[in-house]
Amino acid sequence: MFDAKILSRLSLVAFTLLPVAGFGHHTLLGYDQSRLIELEGQVTAVFWRNPHVRLTVRVTDDAGERHWTVEGMSVNAMERAGISQAIFSPGDQIQLSGHLSSVYEDTLQPVSVRLEDGQIVVLNEESATAFGLIITNSGTVRDSAPSASVDAIERNMTGIFRVWTNRDRHWLRDVREWWARVHPLTESAQLALSDWDQETDDFAARCIPAGMPEAMLMPFPIEFVDGGDEIFLRIEEWDNTRTIHLAATNNDRAPYSPLGHSVGRWDRNTLIVETNRINYPYFNDQGIPQSQDVEIVEHFTFSENNTRLDWTATVVDPKTFTEPITMPDLHWDWVPGQEIKPYNCTVDD
Repeated sequence: MFDAKILSRLSLVAFTLLPVAGFGHHTLLGYDQSRLIELEGQVTAVFWRNPHVRLTVRVTDDAGERHWTVEGMSVNAMERAGISQAIFSPGDQIQLSGHLSSVYEDTLQPVSVRLEDGQIVVLNEESATAFGLIITNSGTVRDSAPSASVDAIERNMTGIFRVWTNRDRHWLRDVREWWARVHPLTESAQLALSDWDQETDDFAARCIPAGMPEAMLMPFPIEFVDGGDEIFLRIEEWDNTRTIHLAATNNDRAPYSPLGHSVGRWDRNTLIVETNRINYPYFNDQGIPQSQDVEIVEHFTFSENNTRLDWTATVVDPKTFTEPITMPDLHWDWVPGQEIKPYNCTVDD
């Protein structure tokens, strides 16, 4: 099994490091981040599809034979980190360290994996560092995006209309801390939340695309496309596309939809977007409900040097919250060469 002292001496050189933001946010649910367990077994199946790569691992010990589900990152995150499906094959003997699920039996969220050839892959740098599996000095994570010269960067400056990439390795931690706060729910919302069951009600497990505002809380790239009187906001996760109307529209006649009806306006380098007519039933992926009265105001602000995009949002829903909700601040960076990849979520067979 793993020897933490040996692993720590390997440091960053022997590891393929993946930013913790690579984990889809629904993997936050039901995993005990406070302790690490270790397993050794044989890979019997590889599920290489979004929303998460999953392995089935047969573990045989004194208690007998058990088949574990190992739920990792999305295919897109794995590929951006330079990891292909070929790295895991049925029949391989692997060693795992990870966080145990408190919802599903024999289910693990991997922190690091030792492959049969001895290569070690770190899938959760934050946890690996916290539990002494690796030592980080600079905190640098390998960026697989193509490099670009200064001239190329200057030629491609097009304001907000480009692909923006979330590279914040603390995204997972910050969102987790924000979800852990006590939100001012109404009595009816508290009752609805108490009835929510992750195992049966989790939309992500059924590949149902997230609606607003949950659609924006993800660690995947986004892209703004100039459509004249409309801006199309492409969101890689779930292959979502939001339409932001810049011309005056009659909101009362707009149809309800999971992403709602969005109207935008410019205030210098900030795009202000107001969204209503949302019929997505959940405020987040942990069961907090929301009503069709919900209204969201977002601010997308890109920096003076056009390399950073900041996002803030306020949510008002009197049937769910007793006061307006301020969403956690997010930001994306411009990484030249990045593209929106197909998500193609597939329910497990």
